[in-house]
Amino acid sequence: MSVNLSKVLKVGYKSQEKQGKVMNRYGYKIDKDLSSDNQQVYYNPNEKKLLYNVAGTHNLSDVGTNVYLGLGKLKDTKRYKQADETLKKAKAKYGVRSATISGHSLGATIAQGIAKPEDKEYSLNAGYTIGQKTKGGNQHNYRTQGDVVSLLGSNSNNLQTFGKKENTSVLGSFLKGGILGVGQNLLKSHKPETIKKQHIFV
Repeated sequence: MSVNLSKVLKVGYKSQEKQGKVMNRYGYKIDKDLSSDNQQVYYNPNEKKLLYNVAGTHNLSDVGTNVYLGLGKLKDTKRYKQADETLKKAKAKYGVRSATISGHSLGATIAQGIAKPEDKEYSLNAGYTIGQKTKGGNQHNYRTQGDVVSLLGSNSNNLQTFGKKENTSVLGSFLKGGILGVGQNLLKSHKPETIKKQHIFV
């Protein structure tokens, strides 16, 4: 059974108990041995499908990881290596060659990097460096209009942007609510819930 991408990304920031309850409705069991706050391993035994989600920035150590991302050295970080290694372990444990990989924000950038050609990858509002290219093929990359984190990748050929400029622009937000309005809109634009109605399923 497919799950809305927005739901998978959102629940990635919740407790393992909450993750398990939500994903169980779709036939997925959370692997608590391989899962952590940084990434979640879900397996659907009926469909023999591995779903791997990488969460975005959620603690102080991620701030340093984001600095490395900006310098183009994300692959040198502990966070990236951990995500890559856990994915390999999950594939070996469940005897699958390919996985569906999802990620939000920092997690989206990591997901894009660790995905192999045989994997299906779905990312939302990933952080990009200057000149970075997004991959095509089985990689599905999305951003929401007004999101600052993914701004450097906004002109990529393999990136789909959702939302209307007039409703999410910085200028429009300022005219409606001043500095507070800009801040609220930037935060809202970055959240996984922004693509809920796009009906993207993984």
